[in-house]
Amino acid sequence: MLRRLRIFLAALCFTGICLMFIDVSGLLPPRLAFLAKAQLVPALLSGSFIIAASLAALTLLFGRIYCSTLCPLGVLQDMLSRLGGRNRFRFSPGKPGLRLGALLVFLLAFLTGASLLFSILEPYSAFGRIAVSLLAPVWQAGSNILGLASERAGSFAVGPTPVWQKGFSALAAAVATLGVIGALAVRSGRTWCNTFCPVGTALGFLHRFALLRPRVDYEKCMRCGRCAKGCKASCLDAKNKIMDSSRCVACFNCLSGCGRRAVSYAPSRRTGCAARGAAGPDLARRAFLMAVLGVASLPAAASAVNSPEKSLSRRKRTPRETPISPPGSSGLRNFTKLCTGCQLCVASCPNQVLSAVDYGSNALRPAMSFEHGFCRVNCVTCSTVCPTGAIRPITVERKGALQIGRAIADGERCLVATDKVECTACSRACPTGAAALLNGNDGLKWLAVDSERCIGCGACEYVCPVHPQAAIRVEGNLVHRMV
Repeated sequence: MLRRLRIFLAALCFTGICLMFIDVSGLLPPRLAFLAKAQLVPALLSGSFIIAASLAALTLLFGRIYCSTLCPLGVLQDMLSRLGGRNRFRFSPGKPGLRLGALLVFLLAFLTGASLLFSILEPYSAFGRIAVSLLAPVWQAGSNILGLASERAGSFAVGPTPVWQKGFSALAAAVATLGVIGALAVRSGRTWCNTFCPVGTALGFLHRFALLRPRVDYEKCMRCGRCAKGCKASCLDAKNKIMDSSRCVACFNCLSGCGRRAVSYAPSRRTGCAARGAAGPDLARRAFLMAVLGVASLPAAASAVNSPEKSLSRRKRTPRETPISPPGSSGLRNFTKLCTGCQLCVASCPNQVLSAVDYGSNALRPAMSFEHGFCRVNCVTCSTVCPTGAIRPITVERKGALQIGRAIADGERCLVATDKVECTACSRACPTGAAALLNGNDGLKWLAVDSERCIGCGACEYVCPVHPQAAIRVEGNLVHRMV
């Protein structure tokens, strides 16, 4: 029953998180955002220490339920491991040195501003990129096929959804992550969780002291090894009376696999099943202490990183000296401190203005660009779904007066200069009246941008008819301000 209950809860959480990233209606992401905010690292970054403490308490009571139920990357590994067959695992010695090294690299990457490495190792963000770059396009394409069939049948209930790749760096990272994790999962189950995942290492230490965890009654045990064959964490060796509690992910496969009920989920004891491997320094304890020190410094220790955004996208993304961070982020510097590049805001944006940066130190983090739409004043979706606090909740009224950037016109490329024709596209699209047309000496109307009224929404850049890049661009503000 415990195994079935765990699978049921894991399926619910995994389905809900997937729907946040792939929903074509745009309605579900804000409603399911609590699943993203319940992830450990986003909770710590956003300052939600009540959630973080609750997850720690949950682990101390029931073991690594988080890894087997709430973590989408962990559930994905369970799904992929089924491709290799069931009851095929065997005990393998732990690699505490490698686990400690991965945790230290993760913490140092954050503290030194190496956001790319930090984002790759953070489990929730890794899954988010897989969902946005690989799963969402397939889902959206299927929705469009269904919509086309529905339209031919005389029904217009399913509308079309734009399908485009929102960042080639995120796509490359998603393919590499899925390839590595998938290969490890098919071969040996939860190897990634118990070797490279920093969250798994930290929670693994807490699991050693969990009130409830699997234990073996060796008076009933026949040393048949069935429990070890079902252990996807490869942490159980009944023949030699070894159970590495720090690697157990509370999947309960060992309980269901034992025909003599020698394995139970009960208050732990320091004898029998709690036996450890070879004697030596407790590296798992050291890893946990390092995690505590790193976590305590997460909200305030990161340094801001500012670099130009570059892209080789075939969509001819406008080059900017300063990337544009979303409203509610307070500015680029604050945004880079907390964003892990999970791409949830990218997937949730109904206006198609967010995509992953492809190059530089900000790679994998979202930035605004206006090839597919512009940031509408009445939309605050990204601020409602961000789990780390990189984008704080903002009201529509405040957003309408918040300058996230300012438009800069290139008069030499404007149609008025090149074709000597009158173009009013930018001035008509501007919601604040910052793009004004002034009469010139040649009888034509020339664009003049009032930087004190411009809020950087990108409407002018989006509607500009000049190709391949618009004759007007928006430059981001390092610090957002009210106008």
